[in-house]
Amino acid sequence: MELVIHHWDADGIGSAVLWSRFHGGTFSYFTPEIGNYFLSQKDREEIQRKRADSVVLLDMSLPEPDLRYLNSLGPFTAVDHHQGSKVDGVRTINPTLEGKEAPSNTRVLTELFSLPHNDMEYLGLYGDNGFKLKEDHPLLREIREFYGERFHRFVKAVKIVDLQYKTGDRERVYSTVKYLLERPLLSILEKKEMVEVEAMVEEEIRRELGKVRAFPGLNFLLTPSKFRIVSDLTRRLFSQTPQSLNLVVGLQGEFLNFYLRTSIFDLSPLVRRARALGFYAGGKKDVIGAVVERERAKEYLGLLEGFLADNGRRFELKSLLADLF
Repeated sequence: MELVIHHWDADGIGSAVLWSRFHGGTFSYFTPEIGNYFLSQKDREEIQRKRADSVVLLDMSLPEPDLRYLNSLGPFTAVDHHQGSKVDGVRTINPTLEGKEAPSNTRVLTELFSLPHNDMEYLGLYGDNGFKLKEDHPLLREIREFYGERFHRFVKAVKIVDLQYKTGDRERVYSTVKYLLERPLLSILEKKEMVEVEAMVEEEIRRELGKVRAFPGLNFLLTPSKFRIVSDLTRRLFSQTPQSLNLVVGLQGEFLNFYLRTSIFDLSPLVRRARALGFYAGGKKDVIGAVVERERAKEYLGLLEGFLADNGRRFELKSLLADLF
């Protein structure tokens, strides 16, 4: 049995389906606790109990200690498209680390397996990029040509897939993988228990967006929501003000979930700097997400402030979270 560890979003789900379809065989699926870009002790214990013959990691840029742990369990491969660094001795397939464009992990897998364009490829590609693609963007034109008059149903289906993890329930994520292994992507629109999540999540997003604090060049939100919507809130703000810094911080037990999106400058160096300091961080050119222990929150805010100052933007971010310290 092979254990497929994957991200919980549309790209991660599509990647799990593509990997399973291509290789065949028996698979078990696992995603870290939603919101955590690292393996907790409970995660490691659950992975150990599965006693897999091999492990693959899809669409997740885990810290080096976690990669080495997974590598120690037996045959292991990581396939990703996020910024990060290679770990000696760990088999990694990631075009981004070679300076190549990789808009989604499902596209990496489609090209790796020499597959024709397919539903799962576009599920991940649109899930990761659709919200920021302009009408004349080549990727959007490609997807429209593939789906034709079904395009709007496709967009809706991607949204429904991507919404499942927002509840914080990992079982919904696993159920979605298994559903898509057996049925076409667009058929998910007929799955009532999956579709009904949309109304709940949208109401929560609207409620939290009403609390955004706007400053010159900065939109800031601190949210205690139990829904996993920090990335969605940041995307919504980014879509409205890409030339601003859009920072959302979610309260997540003993952790703070930071998301920053902007088109002003490349955030990739910040991702590397955060990881070098031992933070659970990942991202791409226009986004960095980090799950930070509360006791290290001031240190992380200092890192953000320093990076922004280096790029000509000075903000007193610590003051915005003063009530938490």
